[in-house]
Amino acid sequence: MAIYLYETYNRDGAIVRGEYEADTRDEAVGYLLRRDLTPITVKLLGGGKKGINLSMSLFEKINSVDILFLVRNLSATIKAGLSVVEALDILIQDTEKKVVKNMLQEIQAIVKNGQPLSMGFENYAESFPPVFLGMLRSGEASGQLDRTFAELGKYLSKEYALRARVKSALTYPVILLVASLGVVSLLLIFVLPKLTKAFASSGVALPWFTKFFLAISNALTYNFFLDIFAFAFIVWFFIYFRTTRTGKKVFFWVISHTPVANELVRKIALVRFTRTLGNLMSSGLSAVDSLQSAGDSVGNLNYQRAISAVVDDVKNGISISDALLKFPELFPRLLVSLSVVGERTGTLSEILITFSDFYEEDVDNKLKDLTAVLEPALLLIMGLLVGSIAVSIILPIYQLVGHFT
Repeated sequence: MAIYLYETYNRDGAIVRGEYEADTRDEAVGYLLRRDLTPITVKLLGGGKKGINLSMSLFEKINSVDILFLVRNLSATIKAGLSVVEALDILIQDTEKKVVKNMLQEIQAIVKNGQPLSMGFENYAESFPPVFLGMLRSGEASGQLDRTFAELGKYLSKEYALRARVKSALTYPVILLVASLGVVSLLLIFVLPKLTKAFASSGVALPWFTKFFLAISNALTYNFFLDIFAFAFIVWFFIYFRTTRTGKKVFFWVISHTPVANELVRKIALVRFTRTLGNLMSSGLSAVDSLQSAGDSVGNLNYQRAISAVVDDVKNGISISDALLKFPELFPRLLVSLSVVGERTGTLSEILITFSDFYEEDVDNKLKDLTAVLEPALLLIMGLLVGSIAVSIILPIYQLVGHFT
């Protein structure tokens, strides 16, 4: 049995909070429904972060494709004249993914009780990009939810396409790297150990690089369970380290000192920043709120720090273009100049979106340059590793043959 904390609406629309002991979350929800209570959130005591629904298990989460289809369907149904409750009801019936269905049911219950749609999505804020809630609140305030969801659909489609192109460009180099490591591991684990005894009993002096590879081979074949544990620990530590603040700093330091890759990362951050800022400002959100959400969506520590400083300047009455001018290494002169024109003419949001489209084409070119550099570099490294191991094996064999002739 586990204790579940719940927040519900009663028949009068008042919020009722409490706890209930049950075996599963579904059992707790059934108990609430039998008491004519409409669940808002039902969370395991001590489990999960605030605002995250329990149905988001480790193996089933709301991904970018789910969000994209959700936004597009909401845009189509609301534009057709259906109410938000009716639109959500259609989505609930058509959705097969349990985590999405549960989310929509809870959001629909909130909307039925007179609360805004954005309040329902706030319980799932960590599953949605920062731009989502900002544009949704603005759309509700202006009464243009259909237009807001249409713009969100365009934004999310471009963001998804950008990530897909980056992943596609890096797929072959990653496969090549894994294959290289696999070949080297097979040579060290299965080939060299068979020759170790012959080398040891021959009395032939081994070259230093043969001794080096033999030492690695002995370490890898000493205990396979220990190897598996060490490999799993390294993978876990790498994944965990990437999520820490120190790990992010180290990662971006490495990227910023890597040729071609540093320019690619900078341009991707610029695309995300200008596109998010432009879409938020066009939806009616204030400049400060738009900048804050854009900073959260960039995914680059260097830009996040700079945008945070820009937000402080804008709060003090400085224009966006003048604030961006203080970071010439991050924001190109072209962007600053166009921002000046946009602020004077009142077309800053349109200019930012146009700029993001222009730089997205440049990102494609940089991706091609990166893959053009990575592929031959990885092939060269693979050839050197395999060749070195081959030489470390062949040279002692020649010495052994010469010793007995």
